[in-house]
Amino acid sequence: MGPEHRKDTRRIVRQAARMVCSDGSALGTCLMIDISRTGARLRVDASDAVPDEFILLLSHDGKLRRQCAVAWRSLTAVGVHFLPDRSIKEK
Repeated sequence: MGPEHRKDTRRIVRQAARMVCSDGSALGTCLMIDISRTGARLRVDASDAVPDEFILLLSHDGKLRRQCAVAWRSLTAVGVHFLPDRSIKEK
């Protein structure tokens, strides 16, 4: 494995999360594999079904959430950048 080029260190986690559209409609669930201050790697069933931008719900009640933009895709995973808060409203 080559040298790490990320600005922020990622830490390994195994946390279930939900993905939703900005209108609150469900996209599905995922497994967060690792996370940093600026992004995360998510295991998904089909990366091509994940839109370029979505909201990642990190808590059961949906209050802990991050707006995400897909940075890369593999068959069963996506890497996301966390976007600045755009006044995301709870749905």
